[in-house]
Amino acid sequence: MSVHQRREPSAQDEAAEILRLHDGNALEALRTLIAERDAVEERLAIAVIAMGRGFTRGWRP
Repeated sequence: MSVHQRREPSAQDEAAEILRLHDGNALEALRTLIAERDAVEERLAIAVIAMGRGFTRGWRP
């Protein structure tokens, strides 16, 4: 692997890291992920309102 290539973490690695960050508490990890998902959905909704339809050639998420 060259210096410029980056290994993407596997979903299993990411899941383990999320649990580690929450001291193994799966319920708290899920609550955090749901809150983050909600925040992303809110930002997407704002972006949809802010973008003109011509900018995306009519595409809507």
